[in-house]
Amino acid sequence: MDKYEILNKYFEHEGFRDVQEETIDLLLKKERVLCLMPTGGGKSLIYQVAGICLNKTTIVISPLIALMNQQHNQMLNLGFKSVNFSGMDYRKQFTTITNMLQGNMPQFVFVSPERISTDGYLEFALNKLKDNIGLVVIDEVHCVSQWGEGFRPAYRNIEVFINAVFGDNGWPSLLCLTATLNEEQQEQIKKEFKITTIVKGENLWRENLELKIINIGSGKDETKDDELEKILNKHKGEKILVFVHRKYGNKGTTRKLYEKYQDVFEGVSFYDSDASDEQKEQVMNGFTDGTVKIVFATSAFGMGVDISDIRVVVNYLISETVEQYYQEVGRGGRDGKPSYGYLIYSNQSKRGRLKLLSSSLCTKNQIIDRYDDCKLREDEEFKSASYDSMNEEQRIAFALLVDYGIVRIVSKGLSSIKCLKGNTPKGKIFIEELLAYSKTGLTKLISKKSGKGINSLTVEIWNLCANGDISFSKAPTRTLFYKTKDELPGSLVETIIEDQENKKQLRKNAFQSFVDGIEAGKTAEELIKVALDI
Repeated sequence: MDKYEILNKYFEHEGFRDVQEETIDLLLKKERVLCLMPTGGGKSLIYQVAGICLNKTTIVISPLIALMNQQHNQMLNLGFKSVNFSGMDYRKQFTTITNMLQGNMPQFVFVSPERISTDGYLEFALNKLKDNIGLVVIDEVHCVSQWGEGFRPAYRNIEVFINAVFGDNGWPSLLCLTATLNEEQQEQIKKEFKITTIVKGENLWRENLELKIINIGSGKDETKDDELEKILNKHKGEKILVFVHRKYGNKGTTRKLYEKYQDVFEGVSFYDSDASDEQKEQVMNGFTDGTVKIVFATSAFGMGVDISDIRVVVNYLISETVEQYYQEVGRGGRDGKPSYGYLIYSNQSKRGRLKLLSSSLCTKNQIIDRYDDCKLREDEEFKSASYDSMNEEQRIAFALLVDYGIVRIVSKGLSSIKCLKGNTPKGKIFIEELLAYSKTGLTKLISKKSGKGINSLTVEIWNLCANGDISFSKAPTRTLFYKTKDELPGSLVETIIEDQENKKQLRKNAFQSFVDGIEAGKTAEELIKVALDI
């Protein structure tokens, strides 16, 4: 089938919108494309149609669990084989990857930046299967700029992952999708992902959005809540998404606002990273079918809500940038019908956001402390670390040490082989032989005593998994094996910190520009059109 037949048969559209067809044609020519289209403009349709046309597997890298779940389910409902590694338990994940290696390739694979940064078996499998992969998609690519330097450093590993799977020169078609990137960020993405063509929608401005900034000046949280309550009352019965940005605290958080309003309004809930999987599913299903009317959400999770008939979006705390604000408010009115966005601004909100910005990114002590933790002893060939066990500060510092070549990842494997079981005589003998070197099954110790390089040992394990000789008997601890340079030069630390400070200042400047515009009385529409050159 050609692209028109696919569009009509599976998506029931008569024709393409805006730059959809142009972008699809470029991908079918194996181009690397950065596509900017407005929120709700049909960006997902581009990779769905292109992926089906290519008749190979499409890898979708996305930061948003809820969004991955929705898009994965959509492809399943259309009759396509799709895999979503988000939230998948270890047994199903192992079986899924093994099935892929045995020739059962899905049409679509959805995966997070954190997963591709740490899962050696998945990377091994995709490398083996690279000739069956026709398209790699980086959804919400603005997050590389907005989140990669901060709380989700795994975003900076996407290029490394693509190179590890395909080699520097063997990339398939590549599609980077977003609604909001300023000129500087476009250049960053263009350079990082070797973009050949940038495609921009004819109009990035959403005409169906009516946006209002409510400036309460020196008003306290009580005043903000008064304004919030007015909005909730005005739009009672409609679907309302409230961006709160924080999960915990004394006031103004997802939990506190939920507690305050759950008995005041009908169908109130909250949605953040610490909510249980059951809670998240209930909220998403309820918000979709209308039994949940009001959701208090953090930015990262609210951004994953792809429900067409959200009528109101409220920003309880000012966003960091105009671009981020437009991404968030763009969750509303994706069905094209009139929708409303309210930004409640106060001096207190400004100070709160500046405080968050001041404490963002890495400090000198964090870099040095992380290096001291990672540094090899004289008797060590390599060290290991579980990404999942690192806190946010440690992840950011570790990522920077990798970026600057002080830490080099040599393998992504297992902390211990105790999670493995033999399924065949060959597999059982292999495990028995390894356990002779270490009764505790520590992979690091087995490598040292057996004389097998850690990467060779890991690849041997993955090959036996792929052939069905061994499998997981319990949840594995995924581990990064790495080497470090003998020293961390003080001059390099200063370079890293100077770069961090420069980036922090750029973020502060972008925020201050947003604030200045608000305090000067500019409308949200004016601010957005200037920032995005619309």
